[in-house]
Amino acid sequence: MNTTFALRVTAVVPLLLMAGCERSATSETVAESQGNQAAAAAPSADDVQLSILSFDEIQNLIASKRGQVVVMDAWSTACPPCLKDFHNLVELHNEYEQDGLACVSLSFDYEGIGKPQDVHGRVLEFLRSQRAAFDNVMSNEESDVLYRKFKLNAVPAVFVYDRAGTLRERFENEGAYEKVRPLVAELVKESPPTDETSQ
Repeated sequence: MNTTFALRVTAVVPLLLMAGCERSATSETVAESQGNQAAAAAPSADDVQLSILSFDEIQNLIASKRGQVVVMDAWSTACPPCLKDFHNLVELHNEYEQDGLACVSLSFDYEGIGKPQDVHGRVLEFLRSQRAAFDNVMSNEESDVLYRKFKLNAVPAVFVYDRAGTLRERFENEGAYEKVRPLVAELVKESPPTDETSQ
């Protein structure tokens, strides 16, 4: 009797151990899969690009996003408040992209000395550190010209366009995102314009 019981226990214990391993392996596989999905969703530094455009091309880029709400952040790596606030643009992109928000960052780093390509690397390095995986541009025109064309005195400045492509608000100075955030939350709820409403 004792021998039979011992044989049964000996047969059952390995099965229980194997079942435990399978459960553990399954939960590890699920956790690993979820981790891979999260990693795939998060942009890498290589996803961040920076284009050099003319003023007219920047305007065309904004116009091409008609139907979306557009937030354009005008900034420079030489502007500490710009760098401090830049994370807000990335957070808005992550939060509202699925609701039709398009983010654009416009660097004012080129000051007319040398070529725009000379400062391209410095600007791109910062953008990649922020995982700014949206439209990043800098102008091929020097910053003083750009300030005049955008009617700005200085950066930081944040431009918010509605789905019809109309500039709704322009916010200047540090801390602008306290006003930008509620405006974006309101604008993404609006319906995209139809052909009738645009005429």
